[in-house]
Amino acid sequence: MPVPVQRDPEQTRRALADWLTARRKNRSGEVKVGPVRVPGAAGFSGEILLCDAEWTEDEDGTTRREPLAVRVAPTGHRLYSDDRWTEQVRLLEILDGTDVPVAPLLGHEPGSSVLGAPFLVMRRIEGEVPADFPSYHREGWLAGLPPHSRRAAWLGGIEMLAAIHRLDPVALGLGFLDRPQYGTGHLTQQLAEYTRLLPYYGADDNRTATAALAWLYDHQPDEPGAPRLLWGDARLGNIIYDGETPAAVLDWEMAALGRPESDLAWFLHLDRHLSEGIGAVRLTGLPDRAETVRHYERITGHVVQDLEYYEVFAAFRFCVLTARVTRLLEESGIMPPGTDFPLHRNATRLLERVLEERGARSAEETVPG
Repeated sequence: MPVPVQRDPEQTRRALADWLTARRKNRSGEVKVGPVRVPGAAGFSGEILLCDAEWTEDEDGTTRREPLAVRVAPTGHRLYSDDRWTEQVRLLEILDGTDVPVAPLLGHEPGSSVLGAPFLVMRRIEGEVPADFPSYHREGWLAGLPPHSRRAAWLGGIEMLAAIHRLDPVALGLGFLDRPQYGTGHLTQQLAEYTRLLPYYGADDNRTATAALAWLYDHQPDEPGAPRLLWGDARLGNIIYDGETPAAVLDWEMAALGRPESDLAWFLHLDRHLSEGIGAVRLTGLPDRAETVRHYERITGHVVQDLEYYEVFAAFRFCVLTARVTRLLEESGIMPPGTDFPLHRNATRLLERVLEERGARSAEETVPG
């Protein structure tokens, strides 16, 4: 579900060409930029532009061509409440020097004079990405693979989680991801932030979401061990694949510090949403929850604890974020106010189901009225 087009493609092409040319310090010749397009599978949390850049090298006169992905900081269509753009850029710069594969950052513009908002330019990684719309369980690249290849792709995604969680946040200087204004303890911080921002997301009148938040406070576990870097939006749809192998990890808007179970639960819940949550049959070949946990434990040496709690947390957060997407669609005029939006309806129903599995509340008590 892409962000609505917010700019003139030709004007954007010229602005990017001028910006890239100016960055070629002590080099002659201009950078030419091809047509600018929006990927059909982009998310709603930020604007993505794709284009190709071409220039002539001074040294030997050869022509270079670079496929680019330009990510523009959200302005009018802001999914999250606060501007953590600078933190995202800083995190990408740090990750580019680790074993976690990310698209190389070629440059970034902190001001708004060029495109109306800050942006960053990355080398575009070619490959396949499991789609959310329509669900990869129904059609697309992953559905077209044989079961053994689907299994390999899924486990490759779990291995990406393991690579992220093996990083040392202290050694990498990731303390800027901490949120001390919301208290001590990383889970406590996130719960406090969501509590304060429920009205912003448009979920304060969703009785299922508020019941889940109360349950999360009542059952909050300890946070043993040092916090790890959390990808945040950990899911198959944020991985570019080269065959069955992950080539790059995308989208770090939800990055945080905390327990690795949070990422693992989000990975599992988003897959559940795209299958059971929307009435789709889950693809054969994909490992189930138990095998996924075993594989994660085997390759990390970390014994997964409190996963059921973090699955409720994942279901709650996804429900809240889909409420915000609904509000943005209404505000942008894409959808009439009061529309029964399937994405949010399905997210709420799946949250209700997850709560029932934990014995939290009955369906009659949690269905929004």
